[in-house]
Amino acid sequence: MGLIDIPDPVSMYTGAKMAGLERREIDAFVSAAYSAVMSGMWASGASKWAIWTGEAQGLKDAATSMYLTLSRMETKNFLTLTVPNELLKADNLSRFQTEEKTK
Repeated sequence: MGLIDIPDPVSMYTGAKMAGLERREIDAFVSAAYSAVMSGMWASGASKWAIWTGEAQGLKDAATSMYLTLSRMETKNFLTLTVPNELLKADNLSRFQTEEKTK
């Protein structure tokens, strides 16, 4: 187990289906897992040890980019993400750009 483990949605859906959970319950479970990872990364980025080691901004940037990527799934009623307010501030989000490649 690493310092930060990203949830594996395929195994989460497979395991939840095997347990007899409904799609809505599984979506909530996956949403909670991703929200927890992003919130944890953001909180770690604000910690003194991360500032001391120089990893603070990297952890915050990773949480922000993960949020921006997954937030597109919110509009499709797949995920409901809950993240710290500081992550959603305009000065933080304005430093990122999302591009979609089309064939």
